[in-house]
Amino acid sequence: MEMNTTRFITYENRINPHITIHKIGCRQIAKNGGVGEGEYHEFQNYSDADNYADTTNLPKRNCSFCKPHSM
Repeated sequence: MEMNTTRFITYENRINPHITIHKIGCRQIAKNGGVGEGEYHEFQNYSDADNYADTTNLPKRNCSFCKPHSM
C-alpha cells in the first residue's frame, strides 16, 4: 500500500487579506520564489493546514491550480 506523502503550505497575506492553501511545490508559490508580502507555513497534511487557516480569521482559499482539497 502506497502512503500519501503530499505536504501543504499556507500563504497568509494581511495586506491583501486572505490565506491560501497550496500543495508543496505548487507553481503559484514558486512563481515569486516563495517570497511575497505574506507569511508561509508548512503542514504535514491538509487538515492541519485547513485548521490553521481557520484560526487566522482571514478569507480562506484553496489554490485553484494545485487543488489541495482534492487529495
